[in-house]
Amino acid sequence: MTNWRGPGGSGRTAAQRLRIRPWRDPRLLIGLLLVLGATILGARLAAASDDTVEYWTVRSDVAPGDPVSRDSLQATRVRLSSATKGAYLRTDEEFAAPLDELVWAHGVAAGSLVGKDSLVSRSSTTRSQLPLSVAEGAAPADLDRGDLVDVWVGPGPGDEPVGKARLVLESVRVIESGDEAAAASGSLAQTVLVDVDESQLRGSVVSTVAAGHVTLVRVA
Repeated sequence: MTNWRGPGGSGRTAAQRLRIRPWRDPRLLIGLLLVLGATILGARLAAASDDTVEYWTVRSDVAPGDPVSRDSLQATRVRLSSATKGAYLRTDEEFAAPLDELVWAHGVAAGSLVGKDSLVSRSSTTRSQLPLSVAEGAAPADLDRGDLVDVWVGPGPGDEPVGKARLVLESVRVIESGDEAAAASGSLAQTVLVDVDESQLRGSVVSTVAAGHVTLVRVA
């Protein structure tokens, strides 16, 4: 015999379950609010922590007196301290002059930030390029652009030993090494260009390096 419980039995319970819709469940709403709040908070924290700024860096090594071109620069985001950030050039800052009127004031290694004192006008630069005739064996075999050298001048192998070698230029940077050109021409000497400040370039220096035997000693 069937036990019938009447209208107040299981039918009422099923109807109640049907009336409770999932999207009106308070637990679901609370969970959604928590997820949304965590997302917003995370985004704000990420934005607050990203205090990096775009600065100019150099793509490859540059030497003093080299012309400045857009191809030699690249934007890099970095975080600098308040004490140093004013010394470097941001990408949103204006250059002191059009790029084709600027040269590098000193050598800068690849990947380095561009200091505001690294770029100078062609007309204001006090740098000169001094060519040196260097005999075979009187310079490091792997001498390369960017190396710092001391320039010594003295009597050559076949000259009379009338005096000692003397230091005429100290810690000048090599702009160009003519080793490959000398090898191609069969010459026993190469022409090396060095960067010299005008204050170092006296008449006696030019005459000394032109008349004597030049030896380059790499110091860095």
